[in-house]
Amino acid sequence: MIFEWNTKSMEMEYIESKIDHPILWENHCHAKHEMIAVAEGDITVMLEGQTYRLKKNQIIIIPPLFYHSITANGEGSYRRITALFGMDAIPGALQDEFAKQGRTITIDASRIEKIKEVCQKADAAFYAPLLQSLMIEIFYDALQIPQAPTKMETDELLQKTFSYIDQHLHEKILLDDLAKHTSRSKSSFCHLFESKMNISPKQYILQKKLALASKLIGEGTSPTIAAAQIGYENYSNFYRIYLKHFGTSPAKSFNGI
Repeated sequence: MIFEWNTKSMEMEYIESKIDHPILWENHCHAKHEMIAVAEGDITVMLEGQTYRLKKNQIIIIPPLFYHSITANGEGSYRRITALFGMDAIPGALQDEFAKQGRTITIDASRIEKIKEVCQKADAAFYAPLLQSLMIEIFYDALQIPQAPTKMETDELLQKTFSYIDQHLHEKILLDDLAKHTSRSKSSFCHLFESKMNISPKQYILQKKLALASKLIGEGTSPTIAAAQIGYENYSNFYRIYLKHFGTSPAKSFNGI
């Protein structure tokens, strides 16, 4: 069972399913914040080299551009709420803190159930203020009473790699430089990265650059400037890759079409 519910500032989805495969989501990232609330089940979130375990009534809020994958710990029923939202959904007083890092919290089960009820309503415009108020409560909880997540492990290779990529995302990133930064040969680095992330370093860098461009364009940066800010000197190349990845042109994204 799936319910999708969208407003101007938020895309929300409620899903009930049976777990028949451990991999729920392959590695991916978003240009917006993502909230994952577990109403029932037990999952592992691999977030940029950090691995966390979330159980019933726990929430993780993932910052924009952070690669993550989700796997299930065992079989059975799985219920979750996911939400994608920009900074405009977060009260102004909280935005600076939210920009710093992701958050993991434990919340009252009734709040997840209330959001689930709203997601099942047909009149999005009528119920949007109620949903916004419920989400604002979660945002305040995330800042005021954050819970220490169950951290399972930290991958030092990935941590060093992601840190370097984030610092040089506006430039052309060479595999030779990444290999040197992680003290490995180029072939060894590429093999280890792909075995851990199920994606090549080149594809990871490309997708992260495109996610950043999408975020910039969504915030009002012109496509030509966004292309330059992720290291593309040739706009036609950027246009072609952006269109292939997102299925729409940068100009249409910029104009909100």
